[in-house]
Amino acid sequence: MSGLGVRALGWWRQPPRNDASTIMGLQTRWAPTLAVGIWAVSLVIGFAAGGVEIPVLYLASMLVMLAAVFVLLAAPGDPVVRWATYLIVVAPPAAVAMAVPALSHRPGMAYATLTGASVIITAFFAVRGRVLASWISFGLSLLVAVLAAKFYGPQPALLAAQLPNLAVQLMATIFAAIVRPRARQIYALRGQTERETALLAADEAALAVRDQQMARLDDGARPLLDLIASGRTLDDVEVRRCRLVEAQLRDNIRAPGFDDPTVADAAWDARAKGVRVLLLDDYDRIGDADVDDAIAAVSSELVAALAGAVSGDEVTVRLLPNGRAAFATLSVSRGGSVVRHDFDAAGRRI
Repeated sequence: MSGLGVRALGWWRQPPRNDASTIMGLQTRWAPTLAVGIWAVSLVIGFAAGGVEIPVLYLASMLVMLAAVFVLLAAPGDPVVRWATYLIVVAPPAAVAMAVPALSHRPGMAYATLTGASVIITAFFAVRGRVLASWISFGLSLLVAVLAAKFYGPQPALLAAQLPNLAVQLMATIFAAIVRPRARQIYALRGQTERETALLAADEAALAVRDQQMARLDDGARPLLDLIASGRTLDDVEVRRCRLVEAQLRDNIRAPGFDDPTVADAAWDARAKGVRVLLLDDYDRIGDADVDDAIAAVSSELVAALAGAVSGDEVTVRLLPNGRAAFATLSVSRGGSVVRHDFDAAGRRI
């Protein structure tokens, strides 16, 4: 399915449209290259086969076709947005009308290449969701051929080149009717699968965090609870350890954003040497869940501050409520003086 999604985004750097054109590869980087190649070959055949009396005008008409192809490939939306629809509808009949004075009336490949390019555009136009508009464009090209026969004399080469293209247009219409609904189903199923995978991954991550917390609680609190349950009097070392475990459990409740083993170990070590540590988290991650990098940056600053703290210091860190000018604050109090740092939404010091 990664091929269908066109992760390279295509030559115009738009997000994948996830429609029938995506399945056909029209959003790959090779689509415009192939289009230019087909156009160049058609142009060479048209000139080489003879019948081009005004080369500049014929070249201009083929350039109009090429421009329509690029608009068809690059235009956003499914179906194609309106402004692009109007341009693509007009381009093929306009190009044919421009080429009529430039070509002789005798049969030649120039008309065949011109009308061939025209039907390629209208056919893929139908694939991109504008079936009615593609038929209007095709009908206008036929009308141009009829009017050319009326005003410029018989145009057997032009009419003969246009009529077989009707089969191509019919096939494109049938293809669009069959493939487009299937493409929508494919990408709907793909989206559903991705959502289910994301939910499963979130559930697994939550379970992993819970297991990690339970293991931490078991390692830290269970031995002390067993001692307390035994009924014997705790010594000073065990009492201090109880206080450290209690403080760590409070951190998990009051500051879930800082629930990280590195922060927990740094806070434990700082408290063990007599530092007062206060971790607070008032940030609502439901409104903005993409703050992991910012919290990691603040946590790194916190760990450094805890490592440099000495007995009697007070280290306080807080993730501020949503909507504040700052994202977080970190303060270190020592001997009556306070050093405070504010952090922005990216975790940088302000």
